[in-house]
Amino acid sequence: MHSSSCSMNSLPITTPIIIPASAALRSIVMPGLLALTMVICGLIAPVPAAATDQQDAATAVVEALISDVEALLEVKDASMDDRRSAITALLDAHFAMDTIAAFSTGPYWRAATPEERDEYKRVFREVLVSTILGNFDQLYGLKYTAGKATPKGDRFVVVSGIFADTTGARPQVAVNWRVITRKGKPIKLFDIEIENLSLLVTQQQENVAVIRKNKGRFSALIDVIRDRIPAQ
Repeated sequence: MHSSSCSMNSLPITTPIIIPASAALRSIVMPGLLALTMVICGLIAPVPAAATDQQDAATAVVEALISDVEALLEVKDASMDDRRSAITALLDAHFAMDTIAAFSTGPYWRAATPEERDEYKRVFREVLVSTILGNFDQLYGLKYTAGKATPKGDRFVVVSGIFADTTGARPQVAVNWRVITRKGKPIKLFDIEIENLSLLVTQQQENVAVIRKNKGRFSALIDVIRDRIPAQ
């Protein structure tokens, strides 16, 4: 695959990554794009010391993962169980899921019990997998064009890009992928911005609102997220 663009004729799109998806976010982005970005942003790779090397590595991570996902989706006769297993493996292996889960609950993470934290991480991941799986076919016809990679301090690189619908039916969407690039650690995805809206910050705001509405009970958020898991 070329660094400048990548055709995604075999890639589907899903409903928002944000579990309780906000109306504002839904009104700006095409729904299926969010699940795509959750799948394609997190290939693990060693982080070199120099900032330029970090930028190159972060860009390569995104492009390599797009190619990997294309290969996965070319298996058109894959069963739902096989697809679920593959998507789960991608999330578990390539995303900073523990860090994302903790950040998504704001200050309430510190007050949660170990059991509550474990259960939240479980249902959070399961909803993401189900969201991607349930909207798999919406990713067909997308083309990705790579932009620049910009270091943000010594911990992050933001990789920009554009998704466009090759049929012209949907408007192009600007994406920024925030990648953790701590020295000596593997590269992992932390956040995704769609048209400059942070999905993780939006998720945190909605999660915190749920907890506050329920008098600070972290378990109330777990119940809300769990209720979004579709029956299998």
